Amino acid sequence: MTQLWLDLGNTRLKYWLTDDITQVVAHDAKQHLQAPAELLMGLTDRFQQLAPAFIGISSVLGEQINTQIAESLSHLSIPFKFVHVDANHSLLKSDYEPSQLGVDRWLQLLGAVDSKKRQCVIGCGTAVTIDLVDHAHHLGGYIFPNIYLQREALFSGTKQISISNGTFDSIAQGTTTADAVHRGILLSIVGAVNEISRRHPNFELIMTGGDASILAQHIDHPLHIREDLLLNGLIRFFN
Repeated sequence: MTQLWLDLGNTRLKYWLTDDITQVVAHDAKQHLQAPAELLMGLTDRFQQLAPAFIGISSVLGEQINTQIAESLSHLSIPFKFVHVDANHSLLKSDYEPSQLGVDRWLQLLGAVDSKKRQCVIGCGTAVTIDLVDHAHHLGGYIFPNIYLQREALFSGTKQISISNGTFDSIAQGTTTADAVHRGILLSIVGAVNEISRRHPNFELIMTGGDASILAQHIDHPLHIREDLLLNGLIRFFN
């Protein structure tokens, strides 16, 4: 029996098809260009061919778009359900206000949680999230704009800095404005992670998301990069 897992993020739609032992047998990711419902309509034939027994959905896109998505999926005659944040889930308790906790962030925590460990889970997506989990008890965390949003805010908020290129490849001091901007932004997040790790030395560091490889190389503490956290969280929530 196969199951289909949908992740509707701020910029991308991702899906995985898993078999009866939860091995991934098909997957894809597409930019939705702020039109996820339209993109999903174009994928319904593909989902029909995959013929899953169930579709589990994580969406951060809001009630209006989720209603459109539900309408598209209803034509497939395949059972589907959206994830909701459960602060009292059997695998993970949280001190966070449930209505304020993004479902993608919560699923990353659910995908990582190990009741035998203290963990610091860092999500490197459109926002950078840092969350502390103590033996399956979510203590709370921090949210930052990611490196690209920080750069965009700096460029739009200043008249003297106008840079169209540059790379986030170092945290050494820059000797040009482009280098100083990119390295300063990178250092702001790297420094935050290192400081949190210093304050919580017994917490295992876990990093996930598209920018994880950029940030990880500058972190002073051992860490694990896990690209499967959201998928693992989806499977744990429904199964």
